[in-house]
Amino acid sequence: MTRRNRTSPFAVLIVIGVFFALSLGPCWGATAKAPSIPAAKPDPFRPFIELDQAKALALKKKAESKALPVSPLQRAEIDQFRLIGIAGDERSRTAMVDDGKGKFYPLIVGTGIGMNEGRVAQILVDRVVVEEVTKERGKKKVKRIIMKLRRDEEEGKP
Repeated sequence: MTRRNRTSPFAVLIVIGVFFALSLGPCWGATAKAPSIPAAKPDPFRPFIELDQAKALALKKKAESKALPVSPLQRAEIDQFRLIGIAGDERSRTAMVDDGKGKFYPLIVGTGIGMNEGRVAQILVDRVVVEEVTKERGKKKVKRIIMKLRRDEEEGKP
């Protein structure tokens, strides 16, 4: 005897009903879309290279705003340095200062010195002129400090 595998008509109706329900579901009710926030999404038409350049520029500005490395000349006040000697001619001169601890540092025009961001403005035959820019009441004021070269005979005098 052979047995026939009969499917019940009820099962066939269930399968057909599920198929129609799934295919007609979106037609019956509108599906809600997620709210779109265009500011949170990147612009698909904007090149990636420009974005990388903008990030690099932002990082560069952030790095510049941080304090620059401080040289030993900028770790002490100008009064603590003593002018030892000046060498050179009219075109270019170099001065030598002592920090009082036995260390000597060369100075040229433009060298940073002092804790208040002073810069060497001039090196003359017998003196060095340092300019510090200070802000008083919102105005910039230039303070000139002169370091004189002391001769051997002047060092013994008070």
